[in-house]
Amino acid sequence: MYPSLEVSHAPGSGQVQEGPGSCLPDGQGGSVLILVLWVLAMLTIIGGFFAIEARIRRNLGQNAWDDIQGLEMTRSLLRFSALRLAPIGMDTDEAWDHGLIVADGSLYEIKFAGRMVDLRLEDESGKIDLNKAPDEEIREVIRSILGGDRLEKADTITDSILDWKDPDKLIRLHGAEDRVYQEKTPPYHPANGPFHLLEELQLVNGVSQRDYYGPLEWHEDESGTARDGEGIWIGGLQDLFTIYNKTPDVVKEFAPMPLLEIGGIKFKKQASRHGVLRLKTSWRSRHYQIFWSLERNGKTYKTYRIVHWSEDFTGMVLKDNDTYRTRDNTRESE
Repeated sequence: MYPSLEVSHAPGSGQVQEGPGSCLPDGQGGSVLILVLWVLAMLTIIGGFFAIEARIRRNLGQNAWDDIQGLEMTRSLLRFSALRLAPIGMDTDEAWDHGLIVADGSLYEIKFAGRMVDLRLEDESGKIDLNKAPDEEIREVIRSILGGDRLEKADTITDSILDWKDPDKLIRLHGAEDRVYQEKTPPYHPANGPFHLLEELQLVNGVSQRDYYGPLEWHEDESGTARDGEGIWIGGLQDLFTIYNKTPDVVKEFAPMPLLEIGGIKFKKQASRHGVLRLKTSWRSRHYQIFWSLERNGKTYKTYRIVHWSEDFTGMVLKDNDTYRTRDNTRESE
């Protein structure tokens, strides 16, 4: 039965009195209101937690999907590059007419599965080997690329590179050994041995992220005069140095613009075959650099071997001041 409210008039008073069937005891109406508001607040908090968790799960799922897409896209580009790599000595325009790509650092824009993808292919034999090149050649390249107003920094980087890879604890004039690296956060020790990864260069004293990745600009020609905006090269130390050349000489055909115009570099004749190649590409916010080499399958090169795979979220220079070569390669990527 429902509770009832009995109302009566007290004799002679003219006042209404509540009977014993009243709904709430005196003073409890406000308590019920507070309880209801508290429950609503708790439900709002719980709903907020669920919304945040759903958003986190969605972002994690999107990141995982982007990882898978980037991985498979890069693998497809590797297969494509191995199959479409132009023979050594073929002109870039001629190779393009035949649907081939040249490992000279040219930037290509290729359509894979309906999406345009940037691709740059480089032969590491056209770069300065950090472990094999003469000391003065390394110094000259770093001094030239950093410019005359940063010579002290260039000498710091050069001497620190030489101290990093030599086995002794002696410190060159602008170099660094254990004490300098122990003062960094977190502290670490120099290798005191050859470079095993190109990324080690980022640990060398004096090398900043901008120095390693770029953008460092090259504006000069062979006479040392500034260009008028034409043919400007933009890159970083990672685009001039390598550990995969394995010789002190540089293949001129594959050398980037600054190395062609910096004096004192020892070039060698045209290579008989490709060395280790570097593929650079981007997918959304991810950037991939894959060092790989061709593997002989019978009499021809049809497969590839990955030497080193790296990916990061740091901006790599792919587009600035570059001319794109565009091709729809949807069929080959499927």
